[in-house]
Amino acid sequence: MIGKAKAISHGINNLRYIMGESKNKKHPEKINLICSQHLPPGLDAMGVWESMQATTAGYDKLKNTLIQVELSPAKKYTEHFKFKDWEELWRDFVEEFDKQTIKNRNGKVTSRPTNVSGSKAVVCLHEDSKGKVIHIHGGICRVDENGNVNNDHDIHLRAQRAAEAVARKRGWSTAMDVRSKNVKHVASICENILKSMPTWSWKDFVAGIESVKGKNLKVKTRTDSLGNIKGYAIIDDDAKYKASELGRNLTYSRLYATWCKLHPAKTIESDERTVGRWHRTTPEVPVQLPPTKKKEPLVKPKQEKRPVKPQPTISTPEKLQPQSVVKPDYSFWTPDRRTVDIDVDGSVHRCFLPKKVLQLFDDEFDYKEIENFAPLTNLACAYFAALLSPDIPISAGGGGPTNDSGWRDKDEDDMDFARRCAQMAKQKIGLKKKTHSFHR
Repeated sequence: MIGKAKAISHGINNLRYIMGESKNKKHPEKINLICSQHLPPGLDAMGVWESMQATTAGYDKLKNTLIQVELSPAKKYTEHFKFKDWEELWRDFVEEFDKQTIKNRNGKVTSRPTNVSGSKAVVCLHEDSKGKVIHIHGGICRVDENGNVNNDHDIHLRAQRAAEAVARKRGWSTAMDVRSKNVKHVASICENILKSMPTWSWKDFVAGIESVKGKNLKVKTRTDSLGNIKGYAIIDDDAKYKASELGRNLTYSRLYATWCKLHPAKTIESDERTVGRWHRTTPEVPVQLPPTKKKEPLVKPKQEKRPVKPQPTISTPEKLQPQSVVKPDYSFWTPDRRTVDIDVDGSVHRCFLPKKVLQLFDDEFDYKEIENFAPLTNLACAYFAALLSPDIPISAGGGGPTNDSGWRDKDEDDMDFARRCAQMAKQKIGLKKKTHSFHR
């Protein structure tokens, strides 16, 4: 059962709605008066309002003079209810509503008990909802018959707890019970979608949730200032379920690990959440690189230097040092890197390449346009990580392939070097673009 309460200032409009006198009510005949408190019989909405206004006279600082209440039990519990049963339900709710003392986390009282049972009120039964769920609407005067103001602090919690207490007394399912059941159901939907995904993709996961038959589920993401996804929630009509409620294994940061546990035989090369998509190479079908051609190193003829006569005021020039080279080490993880498994002639080497470099390879070899994007990306990564060199063949050794050719300058930027690697991969393998066909 769901209980809602709120203190409002537009009392007359709410009373007209409760009693079926509002123009927005298409079926006023489906609204019936259940009971009233401390009011003479036969009053219309304006009469009830004027009586309440007389009670609140003198309380000029009191802005919200009416408490609106909605009480909605599950249809299965009220199928055979009569008016007396609905009135009894209201009395039970008011009793639980008034007895509560709400405290904060430190144990300090934030909302003392109210006296709704001793206040003027009108209660009506509404049978005109679209979902055909019969529910109660009540309008209560903020000031009781003793001249005391009913506390409205945390009044929504008061109504929720009162409804749960009544439901427990009657053996009904509470709102928390229903929500807990729904959370388990949504979590099972997410797990089934992960099981059905042959390859990991955040977009496929979202599409799978939003296409569940018989459900109107939507995925809402939470992003940071840079647009990176930090979390998500699933919206089911009026209900909202955060990923943390569904289970730790279904939070955004753990979704990929959960998919891997459900698909232990699959191997994923990189993270789509940061790179834009996943590069796929499985142990069963490794990507074979074309054989590298052996090139003879170019030897420049030595130039004879002319002797320079020593002069007392001018120092002799130093000898030019040989160009120093970079031997990058991508064998360890850092926050700005992502894991990539690079296949070199059937041997897989795990490296940790910069995210921005992998993004560049994604852009250069767009899987939507290029058919052989996987071997191209694999070869470019091998060049960048110095597992292969365009100048010399692979050298066998205990520590895996190495590159001693010195073909990257120490002053060359990572991105410039990555662009060269992509171009060399294109020259080595060649681009094979996809052909798009349209079917009617």
